[in-house]
Amino acid sequence: MANTAPRKEIPVSMRFRDDDLAVIDRGAALTGLSRTEFMRRAAVHEAQMAILSESVIRLSPDAFDAFVAAIEAAPSAPPPKVAERLQRKAPWEN
Repeated sequence: MANTAPRKEIPVSMRFRDDDLAVIDRGAALTGLSRTEFMRRAAVHEAQMAILSESVIRLSPDAFDAFVAAIEAAPSAPPPKVAERLQRKAPWEN
């Protein structure tokens, strides 16, 4: 009887320009990873970042109240060096 367990890995085929593949191979070599593992990690990382940037942030009522108080508070004075730099004209304005 054949083993009918589902596959745990699914192959993905992609096309790359030679110059892109050279960069990928260099990055993989520098990190000591295979091309496949390097690309898998990069793809998973990008997917996680996309998901996180669209995720809902949940706060307790107390944490939400603290957040609202912080964003509604009067702004604090900037440090002296920052205040001085904000008064300078931009180089293209001279």
